[in-house]
Amino acid sequence: MSIQVFRPAGKRVTTVRIAAVAVAFALLIPSKAARAQTTSATGGLVIRNVTVVDTNTGKRSPNMSVVVEGGKITKVASSRSIKAESSMQVVDGHGKYIVPGFWNMHSHALNPGDQTDQLNLMLANGITGFRQMSGSPELLKMRKDGKLILPPDSPEVLVMPGQILTFANAATPQAAVAEVQRQKQEGADFIKTINLSGPSFEAALLEANRQGLPYAGHLSGGVDAVKMSELGMRAIEHLGPTETLLVSCSTDEAALRKEFANAPNRTLGALAPDAAARLSRVLVTNPVLAAVLADPTFAPKLQRMIDTYSETKCRAVAAVFVAHDTWQAPTLIRLKAMELGDDPSFRNNPDLKYEPAETRQFWDSLGDKFATLPAATQETLKQLFALQLRVTKLFEQSGVKILAGDDGGAGWLVPGFCFHQEFELLAEGGLSPLRVLQSTTIDGAKFLGLQTANGTVEGGKNANLVLLDEDPIKSVSNLNKIYGVVRAGKFYSRADLDALLMRVEDRAAATPQHQPKPTTP
Repeated sequence: MSIQVFRPAGKRVTTVRIAAVAVAFALLIPSKAARAQTTSATGGLVIRNVTVVDTNTGKRSPNMSVVVEGGKITKVASSRSIKAESSMQVVDGHGKYIVPGFWNMHSHALNPGDQTDQLNLMLANGITGFRQMSGSPELLKMRKDGKLILPPDSPEVLVMPGQILTFANAATPQAAVAEVQRQKQEGADFIKTINLSGPSFEAALLEANRQGLPYAGHLSGGVDAVKMSELGMRAIEHLGPTETLLVSCSTDEAALRKEFANAPNRTLGALAPDAAARLSRVLVTNPVLAAVLADPTFAPKLQRMIDTYSETKCRAVAAVFVAHDTWQAPTLIRLKAMELGDDPSFRNNPDLKYEPAETRQFWDSLGDKFATLPAATQETLKQLFALQLRVTKLFEQSGVKILAGDDGGAGWLVPGFCFHQEFELLAEGGLSPLRVLQSTTIDGAKFLGLQTANGTVEGGKNANLVLLDEDPIKSVSNLNKIYGVVRAGKFYSRADLDALLMRVEDRAAATPQHQPKPTTP
């Protein structure tokens, strides 16, 4: 009999005879007293001599073995106490660090169309689960009937809403209440909103509370973030987005809120589905660009909001979020892509090779539009993003709970890779490497109420893991140094992950230019 052994260099060694492996294990034979307590692991996976990172405290425990059987972690113990039988797949984790699989807490990976490439890219970048932020009655029924089957080499769908609440399906408070009730019956895990009138927004939120469904999404123009938090809003996405949260931090809040609320609607939320489908892709791919192009008063109002920003007021807003357990999914990389759309870091990103030529050309065209904006508008958008980083740091210091998400697939955001860009921006926004790690592991599990089976590397937890070359507690960039991934107990070596990436790159190169990639707000 033979087994496969994986070495730290990332190369799969050809099949090794059991006798040779037995010799290697013999070098680690413990004392007679210790041998009496040795666990025999059979029929699964064992990752030996690895450093286990505690996502609660940041403590690192070296020279450990992680045993995986049936998609679960069955044991985490000193490597000296674990004996791998011949039926085990053995991975040499010497010099490596093991953490839970990353959770992308703001994703649209189940958009219409074939999303195989996006899902493969996510897994190749260590994402083993995602919070789907757009649903439908059809998707919910497929899941209920056991027919929501993802392609091979995909992360897990953690939770999913029903149809996003917009003016189309929740135009009045009565319609909003009925829609929430309908989604409860359809099996939605939470309610997602993009843009509603103030009365409809509040009615939907209160009905979601009555139905026991978390309420999350975008704040609407004219809606008070503080009041919605007090009423039980569970999570705010994209720091608002744009002005919808930050206006609460302005000393000119009342006047600005009224002016923003009365501005022309800038989202698909006010349109029927057929009208939205006919609208330019600009609106979905970059709503901020669409807003400044359509409304010449929008950027000046943003500048007033920035100029009247009050840290004292913002700390008061943060205190309300903490008191009422309102989480934030900042998606800073999405905000940067929308507000700094001609940044060279986007245009020159080598990861664009994983996107079809038509998609890259369209994103380039939006970058070109940014270059034509008035200098004052470009400066306002730069200041806006700087303020959003500043507010992220204030929220972190104030104890507001933060989730890592990226909205991958939107303009300039290459799925999977943009998640690591989000890590870097969260660090720039004031989160320590441990806090960034927590935002994509244990905190995501706590937010969803799934921490008993996820979020830490412990016996009894689900076997979704990431093996890293460097210590993630020392630097957030080490989260990008992935040596291997375990998804539902299956081990993907670095070579396996590279093969996934190559497959997506090849498909992107072969994609006809007349097939644009679908996007979702």
